[in-house]
Amino acid sequence: MADVFFTVVNMSITAGFAALIIILIRGSLGRLQPQIFSYGLWMIVLYRMVFPFSFPSIFSVFGDMKRSLDTYTTALKDIPLRGIVNQELLAGSQAQELMGFPMKETLAEGAGGMGAIGNAASSASIDSIFIALMVLWITGILILVVYNGISYVRLCRSLATATLFERSELTEECRTLVRLGGSVRVYESEKVETPFVYGIFSPKVALPALICQNHDAESRERLKHILLHEFYHIKRRDYFVKPLTFLALCIHWFNPVLWVAFRLFDKDMEMSCDEGVVKVLRTEEKEDYAVTLLNMALAASGRGRQSVLAFHANDVKERVKHIVAYKKPGRAAVVLSAAILILCAVGLLSNPASLATGMKVDQANVLVLCNAEGSQIPDTILLLGYDADREGINVAFVPRDLLVGEELNGAGRLSGYAANNPPEAVVKKLGEILGIEINHYVRFDTGVFRDLVDAAGGVEFDVPTRMMYDDPNQNLHIDLQAGKQILDGKKAEMLVRFRKGYKEGDLARIGVQKAFLEAALAQKGELNLPADTVYRVLSSGMETDLDIKTATSMISLLQKPASKGGPVNFVEIPVVVDNDSPWTLHLDQEKAGMISDSF
Repeated sequence: MADVFFTVVNMSITAGFAALIIILIRGSLGRLQPQIFSYGLWMIVLYRMVFPFSFPSIFSVFGDMKRSLDTYTTALKDIPLRGIVNQELLAGSQAQELMGFPMKETLAEGAGGMGAIGNAASSASIDSIFIALMVLWITGILILVVYNGISYVRLCRSLATATLFERSELTEECRTLVRLGGSVRVYESEKVETPFVYGIFSPKVALPALICQNHDAESRERLKHILLHEFYHIKRRDYFVKPLTFLALCIHWFNPVLWVAFRLFDKDMEMSCDEGVVKVLRTEEKEDYAVTLLNMALAASGRGRQSVLAFHANDVKERVKHIVAYKKPGRAAVVLSAAILILCAVGLLSNPASLATGMKVDQANVLVLCNAEGSQIPDTILLLGYDADREGINVAFVPRDLLVGEELNGAGRLSGYAANNPPEAVVKKLGEILGIEINHYVRFDTGVFRDLVDAAGGVEFDVPTRMMYDDPNQNLHIDLQAGKQILDGKKAEMLVRFRKGYKEGDLARIGVQKAFLEAALAQKGELNLPADTVYRVLSSGMETDLDIKTATSMISLLQKPASKGGPVNFVEIPVVVDNDSPWTLHLDQEKAGMISDSF
């Protein structure tokens, strides 16, 4: 149910955004646009309210908003599950299988945050909030549907004594004018003060008995105007569209923008019917039609208006002004309106191409940035290349001292550039340097690394040398004995962050990091949980633009040992050392082609 609720929230925000754009367009064009096109624009909002899927297009107006919205709502879906799932992961044998995933879930208690294990009170509190929200949402839907459903049933029952309208020649004349196929039942009733259409699957027209009893020419013309308008509703199948729209509104009842949109949709629906009637009437009858609307409004006292599912006159003052000022639109106005409708349909119905297609799910390169806690400088930089055709992942450790710009106090190195620029810029810059396209990024801190190693029960590893280093500025204290041992999270962090004792600096550290990752994958590679569950539970605190489809595909391969057909291939980034600037590295251009072959 949580998935459904947050999917609806996502759809509601998207539909609300589309509605705001249409309200702006509608207000800007005014009378220049025929109302039938305004009515058509609201069908775009209806689609967004009803369907959670769409087609990809580079012309989508949603852009990063939709991607961010999907990521945000996906994270929200997972909140009630975190405490339960993570406790199961950390308490049972499945906790031994979490190693090797660059995904973030705050597994330890942070400043003001909730840890993965958390406490029962926090977990119960969050669960209670979500349950309360969903109960409130469902209650709102039930109230609206039941109240209006009962009102509609009562309305229909009040017409049980209605008699069939006997002036069939007038009915046939109006059917012919609007080119309405099939027969339509028309009833007259003393309980009706204003005409309206009712019936969802078998539409009928209800007329006031007082009007039907008069047989003079004026009353006949008034009845003609009324029947023409109601028959236009039936011809366009508004009797089905309006209930569907209202039902969608009941689901999105919490969105005030969509209530405004429904009000304007109803107005445009009526006014477009008015335009249809005026087109088939003689020019001199236009004012008579406006008078008919006024007379019907004056006669109304509310009966027949108790259900939004019935069609009845509304916004009479504005409709009369529109009818009096109406002129048949020229060809230019029709072409312009049609073009606007098509552009809005493409821009508002579609999702961003990158989002809808999964950003090259069959082949994707992902940049992973792991920062020290409290720092923006990446301590470890990984490049993952996923290839669905060969069902494998290429992994490359990118030196943090790789030169990517003019060297100035470290700002020209990859680590400095990443510290001063957003991940999107780092992705672009590194892609240009390496001559490849990087599709996604993932950024988290070393606290996640520690927690995942602890959750996995540690990793057995042969530490190559005694490691000792202290840096109070980074709150980094390394003291690790050489030799084979089980490394917990804290010791594993010491291992992968140590580099000052290596003659080759960062290049030697990369070699150790690679060996540690190989050992971790070999020991902890196979998970019992579905990949999408792992992604959703562990990624909520992670900064990323990685879609869940690509992520779960990569997780599935990482959790599958090489012995069982899950190849993880390590690729070396060819570099040369700049002797004039120690440990500043340049890409070896002569060997750079091997990178594009692997990514």
